[in-house]
Amino acid sequence: MEGELIMAMSRKWVNEINREIRNGETERRHNSLLADKKKELDSHSIKIEMVVCVLWECLSEMGVTQEELNSKIREIEERGWTINPPSYYRLCPKCGKKVFDYTERAFEGTCMYCGQTVNMYPGDIEE
Repeated sequence: MEGELIMAMSRKWVNEINREIRNGETERRHNSLLADKKKELDSHSIKIEMVVCVLWECLSEMGVTQEELNSKIREIEERGWTINPPSYYRLCPKCGKKVFDYTERAFEGTCMYCGQTVNMYPGDIEE
């Protein structure tokens, strides 16, 4: 009895997948997920580029040279720096829920509970 149920469920599952493939649903869903992930990565990349530009301009105005910057980069690489991005958020000032920065605007998040727009500048972000 149990084996027959599993076989029936498997056939149903295979039929659903075949129907999705015939209708192109699987490919559309996959493409949609990829497009969403690309938007998220583009947003993070823009934020990182902006912060790096601001930091370099501040350092240059304080007299730091390109040679000193390169030396510091080498020093950090030698310490074994790795990429391990934390999950950044701020608490919504309106409702107190966590707001993540997954938007198309740099340094801004929108609360999914109340819709409040929240500024998310690097120094203000909680981990």
